Amino acid sequence: MQRQQNPGRTRAGLFLVGSLVLALLASGLVYRIVRKSEQQLAEAQRPKETVDVVVAMRDLLVGNPISEEDVVVRAMIPGMVAEEGTFSTLEDVVGRTPRERVLASEPVRDERIARPDQGIGLNAIVTPGKRAMTVATNTEDAVAGLLQPGNYVDIIVTIRPEDPTAAGAKWVTDTILQTLKVLAVGGSLGGPTPVETKRVTNTADGQKKVETVKRDPKDTSARKLKPSITLEVTPDEAEKLALAVAQGDIYVVLRSDIDTLQYADHGIKTSTTLIGLPTVPLDTRPKTTSTADAKPDGPSAVVIQGSERTNVQFNADGSTESTSGKKKGSR
Repeated sequence: MQRQQNPGRTRAGLFLVGSLVLALLASGLVYRIVRKSEQQLAEAQRPKETVDVVVAMRDLLVGNPISEEDVVVRAMIPGMVAEEGTFSTLEDVVGRTPRERVLASEPVRDERIARPDQGIGLNAIVTPGKRAMTVATNTEDAVAGLLQPGNYVDIIVTIRPEDPTAAGAKWVTDTILQTLKVLAVGGSLGGPTPVETKRVTNTADGQKKVETVKRDPKDTSARKLKPSITLEVTPDEAEKLALAVAQGDIYVVLRSDIDTLQYADHGIKTSTTLIGLPTVPLDTRPKTTSTADAKPDGPSAVVIQGSERTNVQFNADGSTESTSGKKKGSR
């Protein structure tokens, strides 16, 4: 006898098969979504295109040649650094001289270092067409010893003029140079250096001990020294500065590094103008002459009437002047 199939079991089997198919489709869809997410995450984590840039390992000071220990090559994103003016290999910068201070971790740029053919040291940082000139100044003159390379200064001179009569004073003061760049202070291109002094002390056994002590140049408790400053000048400015140093006293006036304008010179200053009086050159001041020294303009005559004596002076314009007096020998 043939067995009769159950309709409910058939539907259950079909439902089970459909569920498995849907589960497989859902798993495939989830797998594709997860795979795509992983690819996007990997793409996001993948490093972008980088460029090699030479950066400073430490502060690079003006005038000091760059060594291999001073710089390093780092990979940087193009948008983080300028495409032009930077270097990609150490050989491009080693041995060259910074014209401006470069800070640590800062890319080394071409405009901030001297050309390879300019040499090293001070001569490498002098602008073509200009000169480096060193002058000695007192510590109080050099803005209390606070000058740094890269600052800008003016030069004031107090001098005895060769012709005091024309100047109207025996001593005059004037600003002769403006906006001079300071290249070096003392013997350092990077700023004031410690001053070495010798100190002698007596030990317990009666022996003398000599010690070398380094003193901060900003320390005003020690005796005043005469440091030198090196300025960048044109040949004409060098001549003016040399004459001012030779014949007068110069004073250094610090100005802002961003203030590079030339200001109008209002003329020389004297002790008279210092207190607000006008300057009158000595050769233009009115001269007083005595009557006895005055020379007559024309002929003269003497008229004698009795005991009276009259001197008559005939001027060039036709007028006359007369002076009267008693005749000598009369009472």
